[in-house]
Parts: sequence; structure tokens; C-alpha cells
Amino acid sequence: MPASNRVVVITGATGKLGPVVAATFAAAGDRLALLARDGAEAAAVAATLPGGVERHLPLAADLGSETGARAAAAAVRERLGLPSVLLHLVGGYAGGTSIEDAEEGLWRDLFELNFWTTFHALRAFLPDIRAAADGRIVTVSTPLAGAPVANIGPYAASKGAVETLTLTLARELAGTKATANVILVRTIGDEKPTHTRPGEIADALAWLASPAAGAVSGQRIPLVGRG
Repeated sequence: MPASNRVVVITGATGKLGPVVAATFAAAGDRLALLARDGAEAAAVAATLPGGVERHLPLAADLGSETGARAAAAAVRERLGLPSVLLHLVGGYAGGTSIEDAEEGLWRDLFELNFWTTFHALRAFLPDIRAAADGRIVTVSTPLAGAPVANIGPYAASKGAVETLTLTLARELAGTKATANVILVRTIGDEKPTHTRPGEIADALAWLASPAAGAVSGQRIPLVGRG
């Protein structure tokens, strides 16, 4: 499990996955920066954690811009200290339209949500994580980025860009104690046997963020073991 009292940044903290990941890391003793578009929703998540808003920082953040991401990073440093872990959980899906028929706006929207938020978050928090004793970055993609099917072009391409960015960063972190990895998730939930449960993802993230995972970097890690 993660070492206690680290500063861990969780983006997309109010989504389907964020609250479960937050609970896992808070239970291990970490102090969390919970970033989301809606600060009130982030505060509601923080209130459920040990220590509540006195220990954890709920933060409304615009990761779609460099200015917004850097402002969020500055707020985290000021309130909690230097972060050593970034779990970038922001993302979204859209499909059902061919490359020929997909409007340009759909491509732009998915790249804004999936790629550009990742780009800005990585750049804003990277100096602190690179310098940390055991810096960790984990992003989220999909198996479909590497093996796309028809009618998901904008989604697969935007997630493929997330993977390329993360794996390139891992190479640039060579020689440091920081790592960067990407997990591959198909569907988050527990309604079907093939779904990956939020708790399973949170446990995988906890291990990847631990000192024990220092030898794992630049990897695409599939969490789709049930078919």
C-alpha cells in the first residue's frame, strides 16, 4: 500500500472511479488533492474521507487549459505541499459514428477531454513528481486504443494519444525514481462479469503508486482479465 502522508493528486475525482480511488488512498494515510470541474462535488467526496476537508483539498480545476492546470498545481503546493503522485482519471467516451460521418467537433471535444487535460495535468505537476522520492504518474486508456473497432475513431485516437504521451514521458523519466504508466480499462462497473470493478482499479493504482512498483514504468497495463 502507499506510504502514509504523501500528497496524492486525483483528477476526475467526482467521476465513476474517483471516489473509490480516493477512499483507497485516504485509508492508507495519504493526503489527497481532489480535482474536478465542480468544487462542491469535490468537497462532498472529501467529506466522506478520513480527516475530511481539513486533511484533503477539494479543488475546482480547469485542466483544459495550461493556465488552469498550473493554477491547480500551485493551489495543491500551497495547501498540502509538494505532490508525489498524480492519478489522472479524467476521460470520456463517444462512439457509434464512422470516421467519414463523425463531425469535426466530436473529434475536438474528445481530444480536449481525453488528451489535452492529460497534457496540461502532466506538465503542471511533473516537476514535483520528478523530484519526489518515489514519484508516480498513472493515466487511463482503453484496450481499444491499440485494437480499435469500427465507429470509435475519435475516442480511440484520443486515448491513443494519451498512451503515447504517457509512455514517452516514462522514457524521459529514465534515471530518476519517478515512473509513468497507463492502465487499460474497457468498462468500469460491476453489472456484468466482464466489467472491471472500481475497487479493483483502485487496488491496482495503489500498487502502481507504491515504492514496490519502482521497477514498473512505461507500461500499458490491462485491467480486463475477465474477458
